[in-house]
Amino acid sequence: MKPRGSVRRRLRDSALHGIRLAGGLAVASRSRWRTKRLLILCYHSFALADEHLWDPALFVTRDHLESRLAFLAARGYAVLPLAEGLSRLRAGTLPPRAVAITVDDGTYDFHAVAYPVFKRLGVPVTLYISTYHVFDHRPVFDVAFRYLFWKAGTSGNVESRDPLEEERPLRTAAERAEAAARVCETVWREHWSAEKKHNWLGAFAQRVGLDWEEFLRSRVLALMRPEEIGALDPGIVDVQLHTHRHRVPEQRELFIREIADNRRALGDCGLDPARLTHFCYPSGVHRPAMLPWLAELGVTSAVTTDPGLASASHHPLLLPRFIDAGTTSEVEFEGWASGVRQFISRAGAGFAQ
Repeated sequence: MKPRGSVRRRLRDSALHGIRLAGGLAVASRSRWRTKRLLILCYHSFALADEHLWDPALFVTRDHLESRLAFLAARGYAVLPLAEGLSRLRAGTLPPRAVAITVDDGTYDFHAVAYPVFKRLGVPVTLYISTYHVFDHRPVFDVAFRYLFWKAGTSGNVESRDPLEEERPLRTAAERAEAAARVCETVWREHWSAEKKHNWLGAFAQRVGLDWEEFLRSRVLALMRPEEIGALDPGIVDVQLHTHRHRVPEQRELFIREIADNRRALGDCGLDPARLTHFCYPSGVHRPAMLPWLAELGVTSAVTTDPGLASASHHPLLLPRFIDAGTTSEVEFEGWASGVRQFISRAGAGFAQ
């Protein structure tokens, strides 16, 4: 039996194909309704090697990105810097088919894969950077471990034992997923230091037959470095806030510290802290209490991962976005670009605004 989610995707794509053939997507993209809205696209990471095969929800390929930008250009979509798009959204002066592009986290693959594409095509992008690992050059533990755990299996170096309880065999994909989750939960619960996490990860990679030093050299799942951030063309890339430690504390003092540390760290990369007024909630986590805190910190916009097109009625600190993943079909992308996709039910419940 096929997963329920894949069945829903096929049904949605089938509906969108029918609407496209009838000319509905093109008509919707030119509508007054669409002209009053800004589509904020979201990307996370860009595959340096095989990461898109491991997690296509997180990684897209260079070809995927280039095909999306070619589609927008060919169909007359206006790709605006986010700040300009939001200003014109509030003023009611958006051009037809307005789009803004955002990228979360600031991993090295943005610099190596996506940035050259945006720069060559002259397409503006907002880059939200979480800064702890910008200065600590080690890979981000949770995602690096999950990737290496997956890579061990696909490379034939199958780790048949639980990474924490080596006497426990792992026979199925579900058992491997549960074991990976236990590792990350243990690290969080026991408050492993950055050094302990890094050393444990290196020992794990060597135990399952992977080249740890080559993995570090590849900078897969590592962040950009200060000099790389400082050298980005400000006419193409607008670097903005994403917290320092990629977390959203529910206590006011800790939350404010995250933003202050993030601003300070980006300032150390050569950016002007006074221009850092746009924010992205890590993992899309947001609470009503955070809105006055962000306003107090001088943040003028904040994006979520809630799907939708932004309108003037949206709270500026709760802006929706569409995540264009490696699993997103071409017709669904066009559906979101035109605005029609917002009106197609999601999991049986309409969510049009």
